[in-house]
Amino acid sequence: MRDVLAARGAPLLGAYVVPEAGDRESAARAAAAVRAAGADLVATATSGPERSRWTSTNQSIDLAATCQDRAGTPALATVTTWSRTVMSLQAHLLGAHARGVTRLICGNGMPPPPEERAWIDGRWAVDAVGLIELLRGLNEGVDRYGLRLDAATHFDIGVRIRAVPVLSAADRARTRRKISAGADFIVTSPVYTPHALDALLDVVDGAVPVLATVHPLRSSAEAELLRRELPDGCMPTEWVERLDRAGDRAAEEGERIAVELASRLAESTQGIMLSRADRPEVVSRVRAVLMRPVVG
Repeated sequence: MRDVLAARGAPLLGAYVVPEAGDRESAARAAAAVRAAGADLVATATSGPERSRWTSTNQSIDLAATCQDRAGTPALATVTTWSRTVMSLQAHLLGAHARGVTRLICGNGMPPPPEERAWIDGRWAVDAVGLIELLRGLNEGVDRYGLRLDAATHFDIGVRIRAVPVLSAADRARTRRKISAGADFIVTSPVYTPHALDALLDVVDGAVPVLATVHPLRSSAEAELLRRELPDGCMPTEWVERLDRAGDRAAEEGERIAVELASRLAESTQGIMLSRADRPEVVSRVRAVLMRPVVG
């Protein structure tokens, strides 16, 4: 990740690749298409809008390796700690490193819906902070149990952090803990207004790069649902009204909003992550508005 940021003379642009059922071939095709459209890298995950709530770490790593090997596209793999022991996490991570997957986005993950949970005996053995500390140890050549590795790893450690207009004291402290634990960069939850980034950027204070996630909306119904579910101030009424006026062309309007928003968010961050890579032309349009020096 550090190499990609260093090489890019304008804000970095990434896109999530989310194939159905972890399909390697469609992942490789999507990665190649968005790379050709101007993306600097892709992120792989297998569930949610940018698909990181209940992610199969093995699948995400496998898809990232596929995107790099077959499409020649730098890839970020989403790694979550839900329902995994420390030993299994460490094994997944060392396996990823052996396959050349060294850029990661860490998160707690979330359990599946109740109707899908009956057969799962899951828990969190460690949280995202514990995962970051595990990775930092591997980078220092020591595993979770203090045993020396034959060679130190070189992971770029990202962490997913929620971006909302108001952060509690506990949220602020936890963000600082993630940075202190060894996070190299932050990838936000989907951001729908620059104002939602203010509190997080205040806490980070330039300590690590921040990549803002932009989620192209598809309908006024989707925007209205998010407006009700997200904290106050996250979803502007303006977006809901624009999508409603667009009627049958709401998805196109949602893409225009995403391009506008990406341009504004790039003024205060080091890059943009698009939650969908299914329309390379949107990647191209966002790339066009990011042609400016990196902030900081």
